[in-house]
Amino acid sequence: MSQTASHEEMHAFANSLRRVYNRLRHTTDQIHADAGISAPKRTLLMDLRRYGPQTVPDLAAARFISRQIIQTQVNELSQTGLMEARANPAHKRSKLIALTRKGERLVESMIQNESEYMDRLGWLPASDELEVCVAVLDTINERLETH
Repeated sequence: MSQTASHEEMHAFANSLRRVYNRLRHTTDQIHADAGISAPKRTLLMDLRRYGPQTVPDLAAARFISRQIIQTQVNELSQTGLMEARANPAHKRSKLIALTRKGERLVESMIQNESEYMDRLGWLPASDELEVCVAVLDTINERLETH
């Protein structure tokens, strides 16, 4: 039977998670520098691929940042032809932001570049370890959502 973590252990976990996040953000910036895609823009593109078209307010709320910051990123990505605004049947004024075909191709290329990077690392965690890690992070996220 497992024992509940202490506050100190949770602080250590959170610090480790922040360090990994910062490392991933830096690495992502390096991997996609040639494409001019920063880590925040990568996340935006990947989320649209994974979850489909969304409104700017929904994209902002999922990141706990202002709508204006997301709108700026959407504008920049739209100017390069990677995203487009589409009619939203649920709301007359709030458009759905979606990937264009060019955006979809870029995301596929980004995934390929990231996979090649992981292959160069020569290490991936065991599937069961990763599954446990994802489950713990999802549970933490769910608990934080309720407060």
